[in-house]
Amino acid sequence: MTTPNEILKEVKTRFTPLMHDEDDKLASLLKQALRMYQDRAGYLKRIEITSRDDATTRPDDMLALVGIVDRTDDLVYCADLGSKLSVHLTSCTPFPLVMTYLANLADLDPDSGTVPPEIIGIVANYLEALIAIPNTDRIRRVSIAGKLDVSNLADEQTLYQRKVDLEADMANRRAIIPAYTIYSAGGV
Repeated sequence: MTTPNEILKEVKTRFTPLMHDEDDKLASLLKQALRMYQDRAGYLKRIEITSRDDATTRPDDMLALVGIVDRTDDLVYCADLGSKLSVHLTSCTPFPLVMTYLANLADLDPDSGTVPPEIIGIVANYLEALIAIPNTDRIRRVSIAGKLDVSNLADEQTLYQRKVDLEADMANRRAIIPAYTIYSAGGV
């Protein structure tokens, strides 16, 4: 299980030298990378609900409710009321239920939150692109001030294009919202 700060720590090792190394700025870029993935692709999370009491509990990391299905994959009518869920259960609703929701990645705790394994690579690459822009600018300024050659540094347009390409890659990974059965399997 990888935390956001573990991703940041790994990405920092990709830079030699890392001149854009202020903790608050790097934390902001980390949050920006997670939010960009959340906004461009989204991450669907599924949890199992085994009892009626658990059916109204809203997960802490829920950004938006997608839906709830019962054991037979029939839709269970529900609404997100902010602090809790309103779930329409009948006496014949077969448990367990499966809730699908969009997870809030941007507000993961940096030290204890878990980044889903399948998105670590793209988030790390995007974070690297975000850090590279100001880091390369600082290296360029120092090099010019010291009258050193800067021809080996990537230009600003190339750095921004990498960022844009990664954003497009995120959009191509868009979470697909599942279709739900409207009618009950029992014909009710």
